[in-house]
Amino acid sequence: MKLAVIGLGIGKVHAQVIHEAPDLELAAVCDLNEARASECASRLGTRAYTDWQQMVKETNPDGVCLCTNPKSHLPLGSALAGCGVNILCEKPMAPNVQQCLALAEACEQAGVTLMIAQKKRFAPAIAFLKEHIHTDFGKPLSLNYRYHPGQVPMNWFWQEDDGGGPILENAVHVFDTLRYVIGEIKTVRGIGGNILNPSRIGQIDLALGLLEFENGCMGAVELGTASEWGMVDEEFYVACEHTVARSRGRFDRPSEVLYLNRAEGKPQTFRVDYEGEKVSQDFEAEIRHFVECIQQKKQPLITGRDAAKSIAVCQAMKRAVRESTTIEL
Repeated sequence: MKLAVIGLGIGKVHAQVIHEAPDLELAAVCDLNEARASECASRLGTRAYTDWQQMVKETNPDGVCLCTNPKSHLPLGSALAGCGVNILCEKPMAPNVQQCLALAEACEQAGVTLMIAQKKRFAPAIAFLKEHIHTDFGKPLSLNYRYHPGQVPMNWFWQEDDGGGPILENAVHVFDTLRYVIGEIKTVRGIGGNILNPSRIGQIDLALGLLEFENGCMGAVELGTASEWGMVDEEFYVACEHTVARSRGRFDRPSEVLYLNRAEGKPQTFRVDYEGEKVSQDFEAEIRHFVECIQQKKQPLITGRDAAKSIAVCQAMKRAVRESTTIEL
């Protein structure tokens, strides 16, 4: 199967994974920065483009990893769908729910696969929690999720109509994970504001939120650029009826789940190796799932309409902070 990559920020990782897969062909890479595209193409032995339409016409890929800025996902994704190209769209899917639904509809009408790259659903630690919560761990009762990236200098990241700041661009991972593992979120409350980045006035860079889930679970989240890249990590703690569990590790690489059955009283550990060739394993699993969905014509684990719900929670959190109110979803 031939795959191409548009956008060589995080798209470089997608391109590397495809290049290393023995049964996949990296048809081409595309970026508006010609030097960046040429360097990546030369390193991975493929073709470089600055014009995605020319790339699609000349290489005819089966699918494209769309790794450009969020505000470009709707126009580019709709155009790719019109060309009959299947799409793995990086998160966040779009700056707002309306654009998410428009892209989902465009792909549905074109009959192409649209999958959103919420790679944490493929992280072994998260998959482990998904397997056990609501089953042998029992019903989730309360949780805390701390997720703080470092500082980000790119302007698009902070623009409301594009990256939407860390409460959209980064925290969409948190809300998607919680919806996937715990259940749908019912209400959101929050405090925070523009605290660490005064030059980004108007954009929320730090937020503490309280969540109520439809199944009765309650939770707290710590979000925003409160950390620095030299020491970033993450931690997700959940208390269930029968078991308490804690997932933690380096930022976006949860490498350990510690869990304890209340009746047994002895902690156990599930570990994940992210060293060496395994560093990109979540991306590999994500891309492999995308390929399987195309080949088997099945619905992806993360559809456009599903991903839109996580964007809705991000928007609700930002509104809850700005208006000092409780938002019902």
